[in-house]
Amino acid sequence: HGVSRDEMFEARRLLEVGVAGLSAERATGDQLVAIADEVTSMFASIDDPQAFLVHDIRFHRAVASASGNPILAAVVEMVSAIFYETRRQNVHRATDLREAAEMHRSIYHAVRAHDAAAARQTMNQHLMQSERAQVMEEAVIDK
Repeated sequence: HGVSRDEMFEARRLLEVGVAGLSAERATGDQLVAIADEVTSMFASIDDPQAFLVHDIRFHRAVASASGNPILAAVVEMVSAIFYETRRQNVHRATDLREAAEMHRSIYHAVRAHDAAAARQTMNQHLMQSERAQVMEEAVIDK
């Protein structure tokens, strides 16, 4: 897609941090169940990086849907599709899936608690952690 890792994470932080806050303010019971189901599926697929990635993408889409803004949800859908295409090629090198699952669970807890500030902060931490992990994976590949 001609998008650099830095550009991808910059867009994700600007978009998904705000979306997480809106989700904490607006999520319905059914939407919380959908988010929780993806967290559970992430933990269940820690030993299968490709399956984990699918649930990771679905988690972010579920959070976006819970924002109650269909435009934001559509933009997250587009960005997550690009992220999936670039990430699926190297996800088998991931070494931090349990830590990533824990971060997703923390985001879910903040959304479930309707704590918009915590949801934004935790999503930002997760995206920064995810970017650092990818930088480390790429450094290993380059060696």
